[in-house]
Amino acid sequence: MNPNYNPVSGKILPVFLHYAVPSVIGILAATSAGVIDGIFVGNYVGATALAAINISLPVFALFAGVVFMLAVGGSVMCGKYMGEKNPSAASAIFSKTLYASLAMAVLLSTGCLLFLDQVVLLLGANAELQPLVHIYLMIILFAAPLLILGLTLDYFVRIDGRPLLASFALLAFAVINIGLDWLFIVHWHWGLNGAAWATAIAEGLIFFILLGHFFSDQCSLRLVRVRDGWNDLLKAAWNGFSEFANEMSIGLLTLLFNWVMIKRLGVEGVAAFTIIGYLLFIGLELCYGISESLQPLVSKNLGARQPQRIVAFAVTALVSALFIGLCACVLFVFFPQTLIAMFLREGEDKTVEIALAFISVFWPAFIFNGMNITMASYFTALHKPVQSTVIALSRSLVLPALGLILLPIWFGDMGVYIAIPIAEALTFLFALLLLFIYRPVTIVQQLVEDRTRYT
Repeated sequence: MNPNYNPVSGKILPVFLHYAVPSVIGILAATSAGVIDGIFVGNYVGATALAAINISLPVFALFAGVVFMLAVGGSVMCGKYMGEKNPSAASAIFSKTLYASLAMAVLLSTGCLLFLDQVVLLLGANAELQPLVHIYLMIILFAAPLLILGLTLDYFVRIDGRPLLASFALLAFAVINIGLDWLFIVHWHWGLNGAAWATAIAEGLIFFILLGHFFSDQCSLRLVRVRDGWNDLLKAAWNGFSEFANEMSIGLLTLLFNWVMIKRLGVEGVAAFTIIGYLLFIGLELCYGISESLQPLVSKNLGARQPQRIVAFAVTALVSALFIGLCACVLFVFFPQTLIAMFLREGEDKTVEIALAFISVFWPAFIFNGMNITMASYFTALHKPVQSTVIALSRSLVLPALGLILLPIWFGDMGVYIAIPIAEALTFLFALLLLFIYRPVTIVQQLVEDRTRYT
């Protein structure tokens, strides 16, 4: 590793940028692929197909939640061991995480495929959407194990000091996905099936690109046999539980939104919410890039017992997340019609009207959501899963769900639109309080005292 970019000794800003810029670029590439996927579907298949994709999103959230719980929890524990200069323990937790991710991937994808009809009904698809959702999910589920393994490797490649390679894998995913979208949807006219196959094939690419790192001389992690010590994996999973809670909450909230929108506004309402979801996805994923780059920096400095550097990296990440949020607000406020028009062909006037009403009051959410994500990730890296989970659940499930139940009583459809911005603002205030209470210097001091007590 270049000493200038060493998380425990390099200058704060260059080290942060070395990790953050590739992470943001990679996630931006992957996100843009998903958004362009939606643009192809909306313009060449229609708003109903867009709604079918959105109905399917809770299944994606389930898979993402499980893998992030294992990968994030395992990678920050791995980073802590690296900071403590304990390579054998780092390789052991890497191996356990990879084995568990593979097992969960096969179990979940097989279960969903066996009960796919019931899954489609549970997602709330009406008679018009059911056949579209069914075939879309069937294709995606076959590729899910490779996606889960690829995302797991992504976290460990970053923690092993190669953020550029991890970002290249996501960039390659984006390029292949977009190219296949054009081929399958525009040229071969496969419709929604084409979008599913493009995504499935591109997802497998991430795994095969990242796998090469673990056969290279630059890799310090090794896949080893593990016969005992699985309690470490349980601790890692508990530490990463906030990531699971966040993804599952997003899935449940999407499910709840879909139920509310299809009941109040029909398929057009779900299609409008899908467009807002794509736009929200871009901003959120950029902030996830910031938060993911923060985790190895914090966890390694936690292992090295350097609280001042932890604070410096956290502040840098929060300022970066706020900047991204403000840029998103500008786009939402001044260019809403341009953003919405990208996803729809002419004649979808009702969907456009609903989306414009939604976006006109939704934009303040971007001021807070990036910083909330960053603070949740920060607590995960500090091995404070309860605090991280509370932030994640507050912003992505508890407060938005309460808003969806209560706000429409007083504000009608507008209450649906403002539920998320209000939830993000309240979560931000609570997260600041937790940030003030649980300071790195206190956490590091407790670690030192615990180690002294048991040695």
